[in-house]
Amino acid sequence: MQVEKGDVATLALSRAPSIADRARAFYELGKPNLTFLVVVTAVLGFFMAAQTVEVVPWARLVFLVLGTGLTSMGACALNMYIERDIDPVMKRTATRPIPSGRVSPEEALAFSLFTFTWGLAQLALFCGLWVAVLSLLTGLLYAFVYTPAKRWGPVATWLGAVPGAVPPVMGWVSVTGDIGLGGAALFAILFAWQFPHFLALAFMLKDDYAKVGFRFLPTQDPTGARAGRQMFVGTLVLLAASLAPWALGLVGWLYAAGASLIGLAFAWVALKACWGCERTRALRVFLASISYLPALLGLMVLDRIFL
Repeated sequence: MQVEKGDVATLALSRAPSIADRARAFYELGKPNLTFLVVVTAVLGFFMAAQTVEVVPWARLVFLVLGTGLTSMGACALNMYIERDIDPVMKRTATRPIPSGRVSPEEALAFSLFTFTWGLAQLALFCGLWVAVLSLLTGLLYAFVYTPAKRWGPVATWLGAVPGAVPPVMGWVSVTGDIGLGGAALFAILFAWQFPHFLALAFMLKDDYAKVGFRFLPTQDPTGARAGRQMFVGTLVLLAASLAPWALGLVGWLYAAGASLIGLAFAWVALKACWGCERTRALRVFLASISYLPALLGLMVLDRIFL
């Protein structure tokens, strides 16, 4: 059966991506779930710092959200651009915008540079120079240190935890102008949380990671014993870090009691992985981690609102 030229053109048009499809692809470049977490923790830092000053610069909050969201999207897109050759190899990343062909590498790089620069300008102009500097350092560390460090060894987990812990500090600094003990306490919580969270995720994805030469601890730990022990130790460190805001007088007894309870529950889940971590136990730790963090942050907010 012959196909007329007009039919071929119609078929091509029917397969062309719509504007909505293209928008969705660029949206995915910015890793929306990660960016949402970054923005939420930055807002938390702002809210906690607002309790320590007499005059709160509420107008900055809008630009903090906008600037932090844009710089996060830009850094995430740059990460995908850098890893465009290995993403097709892993099941977890094979459907991302670049390997799936929905966005070209050049478009991804342009999107990254545009959003990151735009966000950085918002932060510098309206939230303070130091907030912009923190954002710039975070983006550079994430894209150019943590990304290649995945092939160096378990040190990548430590390096990757730093940019993930900076957003609440940015929120704090946008209000107070300096990091202070409060900003350091928020950094410590987010930094410690990432160890049990990421180790559990890396254990579940260790086969995928091994394919591309990522040398996270779970890829070098056949029995899962070392990874399990580190998850448990991480939850204990997190429990101690979570009480730092209370020790500094930033929050009261409601937060302290709640943080202790959920911290002990998280540690109990991780304890079971100490005798050998397998996929089911790693999944439980991972699910506990994504339940723990919003619960802890919610406790901070509730404590400040009602007490």
